[in-house]
Amino acid sequence: MQPLPVLPGSHANTLLDLWERGVGQAGTARADLVLQASGAGVAPPRTLGERNVSLIELHARVFGPQLDLQSRCPSCGTAAQFSSDCAALAALRPEADPARPHRVEIQGYVIEFRLPDGTDLAEASREDAEDEFVRHLLERCVLACSREHERVSIRDVPEPVLDDLSQRMEALDPAARVAFGVECPQCGARWDAHLDVAQLVWTKVQAAAERLLLEIDTLARAYGWTEREVLALSPLRRAAYLQLVTG
Repeated sequence: MQPLPVLPGSHANTLLDLWERGVGQAGTARADLVLQASGAGVAPPRTLGERNVSLIELHARVFGPQLDLQSRCPSCGTAAQFSSDCAALAALRPEADPARPHRVEIQGYVIEFRLPDGTDLAEASREDAEDEFVRHLLERCVLACSREHERVSIRDVPEPVLDDLSQRMEALDPAARVAFGVECPQCGARWDAHLDVAQLVWTKVQAAAERLLLEIDTLARAYGWTEREVLALSPLRRAAYLQLVTG
């Protein structure tokens, strides 16, 4: 697959190929496909935070630096619109190496762990319940756990300890879980709106691919051209022909 174009449509075949390969995939697989298409030789992200930052930087290059977001109030259902800047989110990349093992002591439990990556998220996402999702994720990432020098299964660790461990993992990889404090314009309720970065970028890719398919359909109907012939046109010529047809 060729690298994703700097502007949607400048490599139309690449865009459609990416869309076709990703449309039936889960969110984590789609994110991997998008990052693979963003440039050859780029090292794969080691943690969820690194992946989110890479996707945000890709959004800035391809779709622009502004993020226009929306969340619904959990109290009254009103849509609240807000915005952010890609540069601010990209700055969440940790300075220290996030892939190395970490060791903490929480309420007498000594825990060695690594930060989760995309594979861990995909595996844990098979769990329906939120608490089981968290436990599955921690089971994959905890390398060793002991108390008073005796090995302890992560399944036997109390919930408050696991909550503390989750918070420390988030602090080490701050871009892994992106959230915005939002206030409802209607009732004034406040909540944290979580941003699925992979879904955000994929939605932009899908919208660009669908616009391109509409252009192909319009020109094929007007001139009898095949898809290959339409895509062989430069974006400027394609836009000019669309103007002749629709103007």
